[in-house]
Amino acid sequence: MVAMRLFRSIPYLFFVLFVASSCDGHKDEKVVRNESLVERINYDSLVSRACVVDPKWVNEPVEKGRLMEDGTCQFCYTLYEMNYLPPKDFLFKEYIYRQDGSLFMSYSVVFDVPVGAMCTYDEEGRLLKKNSWDGDYIHCAVNPSVLVDFLEREGWYDRKTGASFVGRCDTFPLDGNFTREVFDNVIVDFFPASEAQEAPVWLVLFHRMEQVPPRFIDKYLPVAAKGASEKPLKLDNVVYEINAKTGRYRVRWEYDRSTDDKRP
Repeated sequence: MVAMRLFRSIPYLFFVLFVASSCDGHKDEKVVRNESLVERINYDSLVSRACVVDPKWVNEPVEKGRLMEDGTCQFCYTLYEMNYLPPKDFLFKEYIYRQDGSLFMSYSVVFDVPVGAMCTYDEEGRLLKKNSWDGDYIHCAVNPSVLVDFLEREGWYDRKTGASFVGRCDTFPLDGNFTREVFDNVIVDFFPASEAQEAPVWLVLFHRMEQVPPRFIDKYLPVAAKGASEKPLKLDNVVYEINAKTGRYRVRWEYDRSTDDKRP
């Protein structure tokens, strides 16, 4: 799954560069660091692989999942298991199994970013190796925890109420379905510093939103972006480009170029 996410990030990077060169507006700000996100994972206990009926909010017929007692939304496949934790934990956990059913590997993800440790086990379930995935951003001012808090303050979702401007509904239950919808509809990538890029950067993409948070509108959109009714024109893409070291960021947006666009 991580490999799939990394593959997905390649066309996304080209898309972001395109949006950045053709967006209708932008504003520079700074991300403020808040408390760290605590990873609540017990690698010594294996989650049941049995799957029953589709839980509420899950409509894909090819997936068979269930809502666990702790609020985790669990999906099982032939050799791997996906678990979306409730918003209070806001993690995606994945377990990969061998052909004989024994656990081979486990790791956690926030958005599209691996966090914490990747653990590898032997056939008897004993821990063989535990590698940290935090090397690239662990010493940065903006880590996945800070990013989660920042996007929430921007108004895109609320982990206490279930309100969200990301996903299929305005409000979700406070279980793993909330986490699943947000993670599946926000693209996040981290790019370490390199010869071509002086500072490490987070790129966050909100693409083809049905709605935009009022907080975002009030903070960024100029009066000129609003029509005669004072309602903001519909946005198509919003991109955050965040310096992971300093917390300074630039937000860019592109208006929907549909036929009902009445701008002069």
